[in-house]
Amino acid sequence: PVKDGVFIYHAPVGCEKMVLHAACAHDWLGFDPGRVTSCEVGNQETILGGEERIRAHIALVRDKFPGRHIFVVSGCAPEIVGDDVESVVRSFGSGEITFLGGAGFRGDLWAGAGDALGRIAADLCTEEPASPPSENLINVIGYICDRLEHDHLSNLRILDEMTRALGLGLNCVFVGPTDVRGLRKVWAAKHNVVFDYGRKAAEVLAARYGQISTRVDYPVGLGRTVAFLRALGRATGRETAAESYIDKELRRTVPLIQAARGLCLGKRVGVSVESQKLPGLVEFLRDLGMTVSWVRVKDKGGDAAVRPGLDLPGDAEGAEVDLIVGSTIEKYRREDGPPVYEFSYPCSDRHCLSPEPDIGFEGAVRLANNLSNLLGRANTRVLGLSRELSRLEFESVFYCRADGAPAEPDSQA
Repeated sequence: PVKDGVFIYHAPVGCEKMVLHAACAHDWLGFDPGRVTSCEVGNQETILGGEERIRAHIALVRDKFPGRHIFVVSGCAPEIVGDDVESVVRSFGSGEITFLGGAGFRGDLWAGAGDALGRIAADLCTEEPASPPSENLINVIGYICDRLEHDHLSNLRILDEMTRALGLGLNCVFVGPTDVRGLRKVWAAKHNVVFDYGRKAAEVLAARYGQISTRVDYPVGLGRTVAFLRALGRATGRETAAESYIDKELRRTVPLIQAARGLCLGKRVGVSVESQKLPGLVEFLRDLGMTVSWVRVKDKGGDAAVRPGLDLPGDAEGAEVDLIVGSTIEKYRREDGPPVYEFSYPCSDRHCLSPEPDIGFEGAVRLANNLSNLLGRANTRVLGLSRELSRLEFESVFYCRADGAPAEPDSQA
């Protein structure tokens, strides 16, 4: 989402292929293949090391994209054989290249995301403040924007709307669709609102700029959206504005969500998502009247997964369910199983070319709508209605005369 960044992948061809597939399959609006480049690590470099290859490739990219910030991602094989990619990056000097890591043996995908945000904060956010940070501005730290489509763009709009409803301004979403200059101006806000994956970045920023960090729940579903707004209100002294906005939005959205409960009530659901989304999602599924039969947490170290009071069932994927909320992985692992709603990375088959948020009050309505539609389709099949509707052979008929003019159907037709 750093739109003026250039990205180098230092990994063998198999990893490169997956990276390019993820970028192409996930991003129908903002993917620019020219910004993604690869060192093309072959068999020789995989075995003997490829530091000189990455060094030469960085120099090539600098010449091709002068003045652009470069992000370097490594893979398992180069680091296993001893490539010190980070030292190679440092040899070019500071300020224009950021090493993000990426070797899978160092941690899971979500740990890698948190580490990358911490590295970006340490490398990019080094400007001396031009003025004291504003009490009326906030940064949101830890938002994971894995593609530039209208689910994420809508989520960022909602973060901005919730912030403005409390009389605040949204200075920076770290990292949402922005440019390097936007990230560097993170110093302008006094308050950092921090999701799970933003903890390392928030620690760097608090130490550097003296910003106040407030840990918040990711606002999926009604309950966690309310908790997000109340935490933001308390941190900034705007509790009254927060309660007023919460009351107005609940009056608007609860009746809409209630309409979806009929299809959701009593349905068994399996959940496979990252910990940042997990508490709000589980709570909201239960609000819809569903029974959460099993949960798989994709990042075992996520603190949200073990938060007291969540009362999660175990990882028992064999349990029969009517619906799974997960990712494309669960969808293709269970092709003959229950319907799967793609809600977590990777989300390769569900694209959003029009606004489709999944956070805030509007996101809760959208999620209830999408889940009930999916369950309704499954009910039609289970009850045999799909076969009956096919048997009735409804067809549209267009009548016209030989000269092409419309003709009235006869009474038999």
